[in-house]
Amino acid sequence: MRLRLLGTGASGGTPGRGRSFRLESSALIRDGAAVLVDVTRDFAVQAQAIGQLDAELLTHAHRDAAGGIGALRRWWRGQGVAAPIPVYSHRRTLAALESRYVRLDHCRLLPVEPGRRFRVGSLAVSAAEVPHAADPRFPTFAWRLASGGTALVYASDVARLTPQLERFSRGAALLVLDGAMWGRPLFSHLRADHALPVVCGWQVQRILLTQIGRTALGHEQLERQVQALCAKARPGYDGLELRLSGGDE
Repeated sequence: MRLRLLGTGASGGTPGRGRSFRLESSALIRDGAAVLVDVTRDFAVQAQAIGQLDAELLTHAHRDAAGGIGALRRWWRGQGVAAPIPVYSHRRTLAALESRYVRLDHCRLLPVEPGRRFRVGSLAVSAAEVPHAADPRFPTFAWRLASGGTALVYASDVARLTPQLERFSRGAALLVLDGAMWGRPLFSHLRADHALPVVCGWQVQRILLTQIGRTALGHEQLERQVQALCAKARPGYDGLELRLSGGDE
């Protein structure tokens, strides 16, 4: 299984130079099948790293996670693909897409019940609901993808840590976690410098931060701060690629 972080920034992207410059948060997971997590407003740029695409998983309906659906349609038409792309998410997330977009002929909308497993090729996929948005129209999922005994959990938008998320993450080779805030709170996102010492005790092998916002320092300084709090954690950056079943780039 391979993971490529297409974006690691907060809503609207995170300015900076080098690895500190971040597009809106999205990831591509490959294990035979190619699965995209979130279709951001930066999709037109992020699509340059995408060839094959077999399915999409949406964490929630906010525009930084699902605002690239129109750009996705242009990409889909350019690929000459006849069948629509399966899009999995909470039923209320899919309803929000249907109310927002006139043309969804490129998407086959498939509602997911938390805890119910389904397959995309060799990947076993399941979702757990996590706290994020105050508005009940925007339920938010963390996703777990597993293949050959290796599991990845992607939880990019989390307001607070919960026992349910800890159980959902248990045994994962990698947890990709909300790192939006550093040094100050926000009701809809984790304060990463408080969350990391707690998550460091969870039964996960490695932790990567995504959704990194403007409260964080530049990437190199942030990396030192993160590892001081948790030796198995590091901040992600756009373009980072990991192979979870036998070494990384």
